[in-house]
Amino acid sequence: MNDKELIEKLGGVKAIADALGYNYTTVHNWLTRGISRDAKIAHPEIFMQKKIESVEHIDNYIIEEA
Repeated sequence: MNDKELIEKLGGVKAIADALGYNYTTVHNWLTRGISRDAKIAHPEIFMQKKIESVEHIDNYIIEEA
């Protein structure tokens, strides 16, 4: 699985940017440059998965705080 496939499986650029608080342009650049090392370190449960089949929509990884 490459980073572009992962971004698509997670729900796309806008969904990731909104859920994680990244700028849209930053996440869009990951489509060509790859997901940044810093993002992978900050969110390994999202970006370091081994199998595409185990990837869920980004909303399933976000815990709402009250």
